[in-house]
Amino acid sequence: MELLTHYAIPVLIVFFMLYRRFRRTVGFQPFKPRALKIRIGLFAVISILLLYAASFKPQLFAFDAIGLALGAIVVYFAIRYLRFEQREKTIYYRTHIAIEAFVVALFVGRIAYSVLIMFTSGNAAVGAKAMHFKQFITDPWTALVFYILVTYYIGYSLFVLRNSVKQVRLQ
Repeated sequence: MELLTHYAIPVLIVFFMLYRRFRRTVGFQPFKPRALKIRIGLFAVISILLLYAASFKPQLFAFDAIGLALGAIVVYFAIRYLRFEQREKTIYYRTHIAIEAFVVALFVGRIAYSVLIMFTSGNAAVGAKAMHFKQFITDPWTALVFYILVTYYIGYSLFVLRNSVKQVRLQ
């Protein structure tokens, strides 16, 4: 019984977090300017700190740059398919379902890869210790996926903020 609760509770928490991420990414989202501004600020600060930390490992800059470029491509398509909709007094927005699914797949895929590496390392406790901030400045694939997601969230949120003002005026 203890073994079940030892694994079941963390697994349920992870599934709940993934469910919340999916709900916040896929489908129409209510326009909340404050939340978008906080997201932009947090991602900007974290990405600058990680770029600074990665400066001690210059070989990672190529992966950071590729992540930023790929993120810009994702932002371009997300902006191209952006739609606003007003329901009652609330404005909602969304992009193409394929872009939303791609962003969720990147997020979930990176977590799944980390968990797989942790459990195939032979000792899950050692693997869990290794999964922390250092992974972002030592693993190039983590940095690549992180900068794709950061570029997407910052660029897309900035565009939504800027164009929501136009949408409010049109309504």
